[in-house]
Formats: sequence, structure tokens, C-alpha cells
Amino acid sequence: MDISLITYDGLPDLDPDDCLLKDELVKRGHQVFTCIWDDESIDWSTFDVSIMRSAWDYHLKKDQFYAWMDKVSQQSRLLNPPEIMKWSSHKTYLKELSAANLPVVETHWVQKGESAIGVFDRLPWQKAIVKPAVGLATFGVKKLALDESGHGRAQNIKAAEEHAGQLAKTDDVMIQPFLSSVDDYGERALIFLSGEYSHTVRKTSFQILAPGGHAGETSVSTDPEEVAVAQQVIDYLTESPLYARVDLVRDSVGKPLVLELELVEPSLFFSFHPPAAVKFADSLERIADLYKV
Repeated sequence: MDISLITYDGLPDLDPDDCLLKDELVKRGHQVFTCIWDDESIDWSTFDVSIMRSAWDYHLKKDQFYAWMDKVSQQSRLLNPPEIMKWSSHKTYLKELSAANLPVVETHWVQKGESAIGVFDRLPWQKAIVKPAVGLATFGVKKLALDESGHGRAQNIKAAEEHAGQLAKTDDVMIQPFLSSVDDYGERALIFLSGEYSHTVRKTSFQILAPGGHAGETSVSTDPEEVAVAQQVIDYLTESPLYARVDLVRDSVGKPLVLELELVEPSLFFSFHPPAAVKFADSLERIADLYKV
């Protein structure tokens, strides 16, 4: 096959982690090309399959990115499919998961164009996380204290309202409790390939945008309880994605909760679990055979 691995101009030679995938595909006899998603000179019809990997600026060009997915999917087989990538790019999907009785981090919403005044007064949390509904890494994310009393609390709430209000000018805004477990236990990123669990990586809190394995991540052993929760999320989807990452956190009593479902451009941490690159290539070839690519 002729395969494009899609990145952005900040990583023109791919995330080094994804180079392991490229090497595996080349070893199998495929022609593999690295393509910047918004490079208008690219003829996407020359590729049998186009695989999204690291378009890490899509949140800054949302409308352009969604239109681009529509165009490419008409010229090449785009994976993951654009419908589920669009759906998962806006974190209101958490509402759906919660409505389906999946364990999701409690989230309050400020709709685009709405004011955040009065929202934080009603929250019982000591600290809150405010972030945009479309974003990645630490873009627009702030941790804000709400537990002070008197003048200090008023100042903190005002700062929280101002930040949420600023974000709400362009998109919906999420407000979640800060869970202290992210500082010691950490976030858990569970990687799935063709709907099957592969491996788990511990992520640091407030992780900077960086190539896979370059922001303090570490490999951790599989936790059956976490896999069971993450598998429920994967099973909720109407179709099995080629790749997915479910990010979990633990609440105050140790219960795993869904923080994010990544179906667009997640790091898959092949360097922490090299067999995953092999499994990814196997999965891709099965899909290609199924659809006669």
C-alpha cells in the first residue's frame, strides 16, 4: 500500500515515537510518506490509506481541519474515520458517556457565548480545572483554587470566572474538580488497537505538548479495573477505531474515572511497548484487506 502518516508542521518528520510504526510498515513492503495535514500541495488521492497521527495544531484551526477531513476522506481511506474523529475532538462526548452510565469525571459546562459569573460559587470543590472543550495538552487549561475564605476566595472566583468567560468567547468550556491523585498516582493512558487493549502509560499532570515519551511519561503495569472501565468506553462506540486512547484518573476513594477519549491524534507510546507497532500494522492490514484497499 501507499500510506500517508499525517503530522503537522511542528513535527515535519513525525513524532519520533511514530517512526517505530513507519519502520514496521516499511519493513512489510509498504510505501510510507510523512505528510503535513494542511500542506495544500499534497494530492491525497495518491494514497491508499491516510492515517492521522500528530496534527497537534488542529484545535487552532478547527473549521479548516474538519473541512480537510471531509476532503481527504473522499480521496483516500482516512483513519480513524472522520465521523468519530470529529465527534471525539469536542469533549461534549463526555455528556454522552455519562448519560450511558459510564464513570466520567464530573463536569460542569459553560456554553459558548455564555457568562461564567455565578458558576463557581455553587461548586463544593477546593480546586477546579477550567479548560476548553476543544484543545490538547495544556492549551487553555488552568487550575484554580476555590477553597480560600473571605477576600481571597472572592478574588479566586473572579479569576476563574474571567478565564472561563474568555474561553467561552470561542467555544464551550469545561469545569472539573482537581483530583489530587494526578500528582502522585498520575493519569493513566490506556491504548487500544482495533478495539483491543494494548498497554498502559502513566502521564504527568498538566503535561506539556511534546513527542511521546518526552513529557515525563512512564510505563506501568496493566490494572484490570482500569482496563475494564476503558473497555466500556471503547465498546460504547458505534464502530471499532483503528487506534484509541482512554485517559483515566482516580477519584478520592480510588475509583477510576474517564478523563478523555482520544480518537484524533493521541500519542500511542510505541517506544514503551514495541509490540504495539506490530499490532497496529497487523490491524491496518486487516482493515485494508476487508475494504480491498
